[in-house]
Amino acid sequence: MALSLRHHRLVRFVSLVVLAGSLTYATGRTNLRADVTAEGLSKITDTTRELVASISTERPVMIHAYVSREVPRALVPVRRRLLNVLREIEAAAGDGLSVRIVEPAPYSEAAQEAVDKFGIVPRRMLDREAGRTEELQVFLGLAFVSGPREQVIPFMDQGLSVEYEIARALRTVTSDDKKVIGILRTDAAIMGDFDLQARTQKPAWRIVDELRKQYEVRTLNPNVEVPKDVDVLFVPQLSSLTQPQLDHVRSYVEAGRPALITVDPMPLFDLRVSPTEPMIPQGGGFGAAPAGQKGDYKGLLRDLGVVWDDTKILYDAYNPHPMFADLPPHVIFVTKRPDGTDPFKNADPIVDGLTEVVVLFGGEITPSEGHEGEFVPLLSTGKTAGFNRFDDMVQRHILFGLSGPIVPKTRAPIDGQVHTIAARIKGAEASGEEQKPKNLVVIADLDLFGDQFFAMHERGGDLDGDGLEDIRFDNVTFLMNAVDALAGDEAFVELRKRRPAFRRLTLVESLTREARLEREREIEEANAAAERELEEAQAALDAAVAKIRERDDLDETTKQIMIKSVEAAENRRLAARRERIELEKAKKIARVEAEHARRIDEVRDRIRLLAVLLPPLPPLLLGAWIFGRRRRRERETTPRARTRAGADRPAKTTTDQDRGGDA
Repeated sequence: MALSLRHHRLVRFVSLVVLAGSLTYATGRTNLRADVTAEGLSKITDTTRELVASISTERPVMIHAYVSREVPRALVPVRRRLLNVLREIEAAAGDGLSVRIVEPAPYSEAAQEAVDKFGIVPRRMLDREAGRTEELQVFLGLAFVSGPREQVIPFMDQGLSVEYEIARALRTVTSDDKKVIGILRTDAAIMGDFDLQARTQKPAWRIVDELRKQYEVRTLNPNVEVPKDVDVLFVPQLSSLTQPQLDHVRSYVEAGRPALITVDPMPLFDLRVSPTEPMIPQGGGFGAAPAGQKGDYKGLLRDLGVVWDDTKILYDAYNPHPMFADLPPHVIFVTKRPDGTDPFKNADPIVDGLTEVVVLFGGEITPSEGHEGEFVPLLSTGKTAGFNRFDDMVQRHILFGLSGPIVPKTRAPIDGQVHTIAARIKGAEASGEEQKPKNLVVIADLDLFGDQFFAMHERGGDLDGDGLEDIRFDNVTFLMNAVDALAGDEAFVELRKRRPAFRRLTLVESLTREARLEREREIEEANAAAERELEEAQAALDAAVAKIRERDDLDETTKQIMIKSVEAAENRRLAARRERIELEKAKKIARVEAEHARRIDEVRDRIRLLAVLLPPLPPLLLGAWIFGRRRRRERETTPRARTRAGADRPAKTTTDQDRGGDA
């Protein structure tokens, strides 16, 4: 008996379901995977593939992954990428690598195992979903075990690159020898120190912990020669060394050994470490060893191919982040500019592919005259930059010492030049027989390695919790790339770039650029007008005092009395005028800010309206086209007698006369 059309369609549908399920099961069993996303973050690179393939059964590695089943919305992409990368690694590895994925429930035996064995503790996080708030205990930790060696990632934060962290941990537990990074002990105590006055231990900077994940980190005595087994020398704040200590650095660098040198004209972490200030006494407090005399650090830099003005503090008027609009221009955002210039495009491998690096009150370095080596800029300002002097940005008090930074009201004009903040020096031909080509990176800022950037690196740039990055500062990536390049180990440079693409709202930025420029221009005009009025008031006071001094009919005592009286009166009027000027300036700036916010809202409202109206148009147009096409085909295939036009026309009849005529 033949099946009806309805039953035939049902059988075909059931067959398709069975076929799809069978193909899905067979694909899963064969470990065939494909990542069709734009970034390809769920597939591993050749570097990682070679690393896991090199793990043998003689030194097996076990990966224990403790991944919670339920995580907050912001961590869902991280969890998905983590599991995908682990499965890819397991599929690419041989018998020497095993992956164990555990989904521990709160207070379960698996959760207790993670805490007791590896110190992986759950992180309490709030999950806001569907109008309710729930506290979750989230596990996103990994432990890598190879015999007695163990490496733990306590929590895979949002900002971390999953594949990079896993590959680095794998190489740590499988590598026999680590390269040595020697950090020279200077007044910039990034390795930590004991404060005798406060009787507290200053913790090491987080830069040290980050380096220890990949290298062996040692603290070096600057009074002795650098040991031969140090692979990279890190000198924080070169200007805080004595001449004998500088000689040790010179000997190291001239031997062709790599070095990372920082020279900060205004170190925000401790202004006492500024190059213009005397050296800090060793030990501090009573009984401290007397401070030494700073050496000729400028001469050393000049011989290395770098000229550094230690009193120049750079600023850049370009600020791409409205949320940071109140920051002083001395916080420089090194990133792609509206004029199309991109300092990270096709640049040195250290910075190639980075998004943005933040420099805090940094300085400028230039190539020294006659230097034959290669001076490769790594970080630089745009053409909207200028500078201030150190003494104009600090205050000195007999009791409280040095304080700052103080952003001056007047700055050196924008010179339209690009200023280099960090550079790589390589390939310099040495004159001596024992000297070799230099290999170093010089950075005119140490604050860009501050702990706050490491915290932001871990948390990621999702400020509003929508799952998208709002900002991305690559200070940590820049540091690790620089150390890797100096150490000759660039295997992880490409891995650090494997992060979700950072996509700005370029349309919003372009539409609001004119409003932002107008705002900056009007604020500058308001400040200039206030300065002019204050200068006029001060000039009037100076003129009144000068007029009294020029009088010959008064003795000095009377002149001094009259001058004090005039100064008191003028100062009162000046104070009142200054208060009025500042009030008017504040009102004008408030109006400018309100107008700027209104124009920004207009642009955003226009985009929101387009976002609501435009998406339905393609399906509506497609539906109208399909409807019209079907109607046209119906008219073409329908017999004319069944159409309304054929029904309205009278049918043709054959009369007898017609038949007779035919006969």
